[in-house]
Amino acid sequence: MTDTKQTFTVLHADPEVRERIITDPYWAARDKILKLLLHYTLIESFKKFIKRQMPYPYVSPSMVRPKAATASREYTLHNTCLITLLDSPLPGNLKKHFRCREGNRVTRENIVDVAPDLPFLGNYCDSHRDSSHPAFVNLLRMLLPLDYSLLIQNTASPNDPMKKIELSNFHVRIERLTDNALRHLGIHLNYLERSLREKDDTFIETLEKKLYEYYHFYHNAGGRRAAAVHAAQLLFREKLPGTILVGSQQDRRLTLLTLHGKNQQTSVEQFFLIKLSSAAVSELIDLGTTHDIDIQKNFLISIDDEHEGLVVLKAEYAHTEAAKPTLEKKSRDGDQIHEDWLQLVRECIVPITPQETTQIGYSFAYRS
Repeated sequence: MTDTKQTFTVLHADPEVRERIITDPYWAARDKILKLLLHYTLIESFKKFIKRQMPYPYVSPSMVRPKAATASREYTLHNTCLITLLDSPLPGNLKKHFRCREGNRVTRENIVDVAPDLPFLGNYCDSHRDSSHPAFVNLLRMLLPLDYSLLIQNTASPNDPMKKIELSNFHVRIERLTDNALRHLGIHLNYLERSLREKDDTFIETLEKKLYEYYHFYHNAGGRRAAAVHAAQLLFREKLPGTILVGSQQDRRLTLLTLHGKNQQTSVEQFFLIKLSSAAVSELIDLGTTHDIDIQKNFLISIDDEHEGLVVLKAEYAHTEAAKPTLEKKSRDGDQIHEDWLQLVRECIVPITPQETTQIGYSFAYRS
């Protein structure tokens, strides 16, 4: 990989974003969960590979480009996750899709039934479910290795309208027919008027591939990524604000699908590990010195002398016109379904410590 001078740029934190994290319990919880998952899914996974003396399967630049996701083997050493974070209580009509029952509520008794030997379970208290509690991260970290899917939601009610984001359920199964997801997306984007039966099988097969492309997943993705697609589509359908956080053993990255509620916009972000050359590391440290940023402490992941230059990169994607509703909801030309549905809009190296808010712009996807 070729590195050139002036590779990096300083991206200061948006004051509105910082204020939102400070004042809004949902965005504060989202930020806290993201920081935990960056370490759990990426950095801790890397350390497992090193401990086993196995080469880490880095994401290549080409795999970051829109429409480039392909199938790959599963890397069992890579930590996984699937979390649905809601900025509202889960509506009753979605409980048949998010399988939430009394038996999978986060309580001591239910956890003991599943995993009685979990560490720190002896210190568990129901107040730890609150995302603002100091022990919330420990509870989440305890459940992640054994759980398929977690639900964290705003537990406000008419009797208690104060917003409180709580880890409410574990072992959550997300169930929905793919045809229903295709139909809803096709109608929303004006490729369909009412039904899948309007189109032939070839069109429907293409629409199914585009459903996964919409979230920057491989078109035949299964497991947690398929569940994440259905969860995002369900929130999208109900115009609910929330974030789906998912990491799989195939794509070796952490994906955030952020639903913005009533405007029915979805943001796609992916985080993954990259290794910088020694020249790039030197340039990055020089940039930090110029801007009074401690690069070594806040950005470089320290493993050992043999694995230097490790950082977390974030790629942000936006939907193209072909993946947005048409003006005045007019039916569109079916050929537009073959156009690209995502575009890469920004790449940056993100800090690995909570006290640092600056990000470092770095173009990775199109490097040779």
